[in-house]
Amino acid sequence: MKKYKGSQSIKSKSRKRSFGKTKPNYNSLIKEEWEDFLKTEGPSIKEKNPAHYYSLIGRKLPKKYQNSSSVINPSPPEIKITDPIVKDEKANKKNAIDNKQIKNEALRKKNQEALARERKYIYPVYAHYQGNWRSIHSDEYISKTEKKYEYY
Repeated sequence: MKKYKGSQSIKSKSRKRSFGKTKPNYNSLIKEEWEDFLKTEGPSIKEKNPAHYYSLIGRKLPKKYQNSSSVINPSPPEIKITDPIVKDEKANKKNAIDNKQIKNEALRKKNQEALARERKYIYPVYAHYQGNWRSIHSDEYISKTEKKYEYY
C-alpha cells in the first residue's frame, strides 16, 4: 500500500513522517543573493571603481587597473641625526642591545652551573648489572604481592 506524507509508519503507529520540514540552508541562500548582486551590479562597479570590485570578489587587482602614480604608502624622507632627540633614541637602542647581550651571557652561565651540579647524577651504567633486582622468593616480595583477602 502506498504511503502519503504524514501517514503512520509500519514499525510504530506513533511515528509520523514529516517531509518538507527541513531547516533552510542560509549559506546557500546568501551565496545565491551575492551571485545575483554581482551579475546585476558588478559591471557598473567594475567601471566606476575596479579596485573595490576586485576586493569584493576577493581577487588581486590586475596590473592594467593599477596606477604607478598612486602609491598607497609612500616612504618617509630620511631624518638627519642633527636633532638631539634622535641621537638619544639611537643611544638608547644601542644600550638596550648591550643589555640583551649581558642578559643572554648571564643566562648561559646559569645554565652551565646547573649542568655542572647535575653532572654527578650522569654516569656510565654497567649493562649486565641489574640495580633494582629483588628475588621473588624473598619475604619482602612475598609480603607485597600476597593477597590479603580471598574473594573466591
